[in-house]
Amino acid sequence: MSEQSTRVHDDGQSARRAADAAAREGLGLHRAAYPAKQAPPLNPSARIIGAVVLALGAVGVLALFLSGQSVPAVMLAVPVGVATFVYVMSWPRPTGYEGARLDLFEHGLTCAMRGELHVVRYDRTSVLQDIVRHTQSGITSYTYTLTDTGGRRFHLTGMFTAPDEWGPAIQQGVTTAQLPRAVAALRAGERLTFGDIWLTAREVGSGQKGVPWAQVQDVKIHDGVVRIKVAGRWRALTTALVRWTPNFFVFLTLAQRLRETEER
Repeated sequence: MSEQSTRVHDDGQSARRAADAAAREGLGLHRAAYPAKQAPPLNPSARIIGAVVLALGAVGVLALFLSGQSVPAVMLAVPVGVATFVYVMSWPRPTGYEGARLDLFEHGLTCAMRGELHVVRYDRTSVLQDIVRHTQSGITSYTYTLTDTGGRRFHLTGMFTAPDEWGPAIQQGVTTAQLPRAVAALRAGERLTFGDIWLTAREVGSGQKGVPWAQVQDVKIHDGVVRIKVAGRWRALTTALVRWTPNFFVFLTLAQRLRETEER
């Protein structure tokens, strides 16, 4: 676990609310807590120096005006105004996530943010994952859309510390919790749907088209969509992107198991 994940806000009320909600929903043992990222504070020395420089500039502009030198005063006022704007914009601003906190438990999670508390059970939720790596800036954005126990959808983003840690933990929790029921449903002859994709114990498909598992040689993600290998050729199973596919990792685990079963 990363050091960041243990730096939880000293907010006893939020922790108690999370613990109480987790107990009511039977979420089990507490695993980890992740606070929202905080805007970096402006260096105190920079604040003082900036304020002094702006004050001297304002005094200079005023002195020039009072002495009748309006043109130099205007010329000095422009950079002073720009500097003032930059200085004001450099101060930390509220992000809307102040005091927000994500808690992971054995069987689910709680998320307190913007005055609301969302409770999620891994065995009943739906998860959409959208991770985008921006090559030019080197920044990776994270968005997970979940459904809480009240049926409300909400987003977990990179505003919480260590998304590369809690994201996979949530996906693993959901897959572990939902896989047994999914396997039982397939054995009972049911069809499971994951967005535009569906599968049964005998075939996988999208819409009206299906392919028997006996013909599927491999399954992978390429260019953001699910592709299957049939008769040595790769084909897109659907044009829908993986980020639009709920509980995709449950589907992928089932697909791999069903394909391997046909190979035996």
